[in-house]
Formats: sequence, C-alpha cells, structure tokens
Amino acid sequence: MLVKVITPEKEIFNEKAKSVNLPTLSGYITILPNHTELISVINKGKIKIEFESGLKTLMSEGGVVEVFKDEVNLLLTK
Repeated sequence: MLVKVITPEKEIFNEKAKSVNLPTLSGYITILPNHTELISVINKGKIKIEFESGLKTLMSEGGVVEVFKDEVNLLLTK
C-alpha cells in the first residue's frame, strides 16, 4: 500500500509500506493493505511504519489519517 506522510511544511515521504501502526482517539490501530476506508484523528504518540527494508518510527503531535483503497495519508501537525 502507498503511505504518504505530510506536514504543513512538506511531504516527508511517499513510499510503499507493509503496515502502519498509529495512535487514535480509540487507542492504537494497525492499517494493513486493503484496509477498509477510514478517516480518524491521530493522537500524540509513536507512529510505526513497516517497510520491506525495515521499520521507521515517527513521533506525532497529532493530525488526521485517511485510508482510501490501498493508500494511507497521514496529515500531521508537525
């Protein structure tokens, strides 16, 4: 699935990933390929993105996640 991470300043990355684990108002969720469509608030905390080559961890101050088809957009405040 394609994962985009965007802040108000710039697009941090736009790459294919195996999974995304992130904090929401309801707790941590994991998004996998072909996940159901979703829009949710991202809470402050760790975001883990798993790639074929390894794991990338980001710290979030908050934002919004949008899942549509096989694409995940993380719109982060910082």
